[in-house]
Amino acid sequence: MSLAAVGLTVIGAATSVQAAPLSPQRSAARPLRLVDLPQRFFIAHRNAGAFLAPENTEQALKAGVADPDADLLEFDIQVLKDGVGGVMHDPTVDRTTTATGKVADYDSAAFQQLVIDAPSWFGGRAAPAHPLLFEQVLDEFAGKKLLLAHPKDTAAMKLVIAAITARDLTGRVMVQTFSRSDAVLAEQAGITTQVIVGGAQQATIDTPEAIKSDGLKRVSLWAALPDSLISSYVHAGLIVTCYDVNRQYRRDQLYQLGVQGIDTNDPPYVRGDVARYRRTRDSFGTQNWWYGQISQSQFPEALGVRQRGRFVAPNWWRIDVGDYPLLALQGWAALSKSYTLHMNMRWDALGNDKTRWGGTYFSAIRDSAFSSADSPLNGGYLAVLRGDGTLILYRKDAGHTTRLKSVKTPAPKKGTVAKLRITVSKSSITVTRYDGADKSVTVKDARYRGKYLYLGRYASTGHQGPGLSFGGITVQ
Repeated sequence: MSLAAVGLTVIGAATSVQAAPLSPQRSAARPLRLVDLPQRFFIAHRNAGAFLAPENTEQALKAGVADPDADLLEFDIQVLKDGVGGVMHDPTVDRTTTATGKVADYDSAAFQQLVIDAPSWFGGRAAPAHPLLFEQVLDEFAGKKLLLAHPKDTAAMKLVIAAITARDLTGRVMVQTFSRSDAVLAEQAGITTQVIVGGAQQATIDTPEAIKSDGLKRVSLWAALPDSLISSYVHAGLIVTCYDVNRQYRRDQLYQLGVQGIDTNDPPYVRGDVARYRRTRDSFGTQNWWYGQISQSQFPEALGVRQRGRFVAPNWWRIDVGDYPLLALQGWAALSKSYTLHMNMRWDALGNDKTRWGGTYFSAIRDSAFSSADSPLNGGYLAVLRGDGTLILYRKDAGHTTRLKSVKTPAPKKGTVAKLRITVSKSSITVTRYDGADKSVTVKDARYRGKYLYLGRYASTGHQGPGLSFGGITVQ
């Protein structure tokens, strides 16, 4: 049964992105058999990528099918009270629906009547939905895109094996599991299977040798595992995928190690399809999450305002007042070695600490999390406006931040729209506030000319930062 039959609107996801050095070219033809997967392939985590559409919903699956940058669509299966497969990630329905309780305590009829309240936790123009049954996913989508089923326990694995083999879909549906013994069951049924290794402790048990001795050929490794450990699986001759890969710099590092598969919450951005997604202005008016618009600590289970802000009509993106930092990457932006960046920053709430600020991190040389400064590869510039009106230009180097220049401007009041212009040439940087009294800072500095841009504000426990809305961002 399609969700359209119960009167729920199906809405797709948004767009945008820049290419990175090792970005693979996508094939004009979608692979519809597992044997046709390209050497480097992309898995859309939780259907379309959990940062782009509400996970495990029909609208997400439709968005994933339409996305040429996703080769496989991943989804989760659990066994319901009446023995039917239900599609949901968590063991409870609490996080993504308006109800509470264990998934296993719902029968298929009650499960389908649950309401996934995507507007509250995913935001933007995401529509409410009803959960799907496993058989619905196979019936509606198995012939449209390659699928990656993730049964959550042995009972779910047996259900998945029975359904895939009964429908003769062994060539179109892959399976993954944390359990090596469950993986063996699927392989023995003729289903392509990968073992998920989610941490260093598990890696001591599910070693490359142990996986190969069970007749398994594929593994999906957590991308944060040490490179040396990831390399050991590659060198053993296994086909290696890495999951939780949401940034281009990590993708390229993994390719250098010999990883073939990238499992990501943001396939178009991580793949880096420059012709389709690069933009010169923000898309906040669409009220959809744009490709590459991810915060320094974003993860699928906490997508609310604390993690990535929210949209405010008609064309603003807002970070509420609070005591946590939030800097969000703007993957749509097209930064070069010389450009002019304009931005409007509205002060919706001032916060209790006037030294906290809003601003932009620009010309960053890689898209690592903004808060990470432990690598010699990091670097870029930070232009901020403090609550007391101080306009400051910093340079962020690996491990430390240098204050380059500052100037005093009028302190913003509630409702103030601060207009900033940042002019970057090959040899200098000028930051100007021009919403009343023109004030500028200029420095001669050519150390960093990276392509990445962040917007956001800083705060910390006990030092409440401002509530800000950003809009009118253009790159010329």
